[in-house]
Amino acid sequence: MVKSRKDRSSVSLVCKEWYNAERWSRKNVFIGNCYSVTPEILTRRFPNIRSVTLKGKPRFSDFNLVPANWGADIHPWLVVFAEKYPFLEELKLKRMFVTDESLEFLAFSFPNFKALSLLSCDGFSTDGLAAVATYCK
Repeated sequence: MVKSRKDRSSVSLVCKEWYNAERWSRKNVFIGNCYSVTPEILTRRFPNIRSVTLKGKPRFSDFNLVPANWGADIHPWLVVFAEKYPFLEELKLKRMFVTDESLEFLAFSFPNFKALSLLSCDGFSTDGLAAVATYCK
């Protein structure tokens, strides 16, 4: 099995059969810019994802050059994932806006959820984290 992200992308360009094989066998996906694709397009392209890495705001937002509540909201992604990826197990977020409501939604929507990474994310409190800790594996 091809493990490298770059190699998997190359394999999918060979022919329709390889495209479909890669499409259906992919278990994790990396989105380096949440504005580059919609969650609907992602779920249509890769129907069996178990792990998502999603980056939001640009790096310069770490230096307060972007308003705190500007874009990169995770909730619309979670709504689509709950419908299309009910077996999602892992979510890695970087520079995304994550509310307590979004964390509670995540905790109740994915029965097999195991791992959450929130790197440079904002908008949530310990209440949201408590919901994840209480209701996720």
